[in-house]
Amino acid sequence: MRALAFMVAIALVGAPAAAADILGTAQVRTGDGKLLAAAGNGSFTYPRDGSVLSIGKVLATETRVELDDVSMLGGRVHADRVTIRHGRRAAISGLVVQGLLRDASSNALFQLDTGSYLVVSQKAVIGKKTGYVGLRLSVETGYPGVPSGAQVLVGLRERGNVSTNQLASRVVTAAGPWASLGFGAAPTIAGLPVVTEPLLAGALPAANGIGGRAVAIAAQYLGVPYRWGGESPLTGFDCSGLTMYVYGQLGVPLTHYTGAQLHEGKPVPPEALQPGDLVFFDPGAFGIPGHEGMYIGGGLFIHAPHTGDVVKISSLNQYARRYVGAVRPYA
Repeated sequence: MRALAFMVAIALVGAPAAAADILGTAQVRTGDGKLLAAAGNGSFTYPRDGSVLSIGKVLATETRVELDDVSMLGGRVHADRVTIRHGRRAAISGLVVQGLLRDASSNALFQLDTGSYLVVSQKAVIGKKTGYVGLRLSVETGYPGVPSGAQVLVGLRERGNVSTNQLASRVVTAAGPWASLGFGAAPTIAGLPVVTEPLLAGALPAANGIGGRAVAIAAQYLGVPYRWGGESPLTGFDCSGLTMYVYGQLGVPLTHYTGAQLHEGKPVPPEALQPGDLVFFDPGAFGIPGHEGMYIGGGLFIHAPHTGDVVKISSLNQYARRYVGAVRPYA
């Protein structure tokens, strides 16, 4: 699951007079930038039970910060180590999101639920200098243990007092709250269909043509559990396993791999999407998408999202910043 690159401007205010760039470790801030908690050397949890952020060990020096055994949202995000140095992007090893090992590419975006998302190694302008945030978690409104709009920042460069390692008390952005860090309330891509119908089976199109019949078959498996490598309704589906199985029922062979299915059909621009088209998300290494689904019409698609979830219908708007492209496999 990948995203577009975003350059963001952050103005740090309230720092002591003897302020200078320092390497930060991890912070939790409110939606308007107020500092709630910050990690120092040793272990760190927030809140006390570590349900939002837990770090096994923090080692900070003047030249680098290493954060080991980083866990967010009860283990839904985990990194073996996050390392940040002056003027460099964060190095993140062993990144696991929703139970899957992920490529920690710069500015990669992972949607965790309807309102929470993770951004990896995001570039930012901090004060008058450029810096990076290693892992930036935006927490869904209403999540227990954190205020509305909270941001969890792991591995970053901050403006503060070097001798006391005192962080700025408040962060504001040039355009307003933290949401302006490149992600508005409703991300869109020009030409991508918007939701025009409810997220219900009744939103499915008539089963006309191969594409319509594919959607009708896929809808039979709503609620089937996700299973890594799964390609059967009896044992579960992963994203490419679902589309392969459905089109296999219609005599259209597909490979059980998103990187292959992206090329097993005619490319379709966003404005020309039709029911049955395969839609791809999260560009990874060499342009290989990390996720896919089947467009059903009305700005909706059906897919098998991740471990712990089931085959379901989602909005393309939710996945707009992760969108890679689409193909029509029977064309």
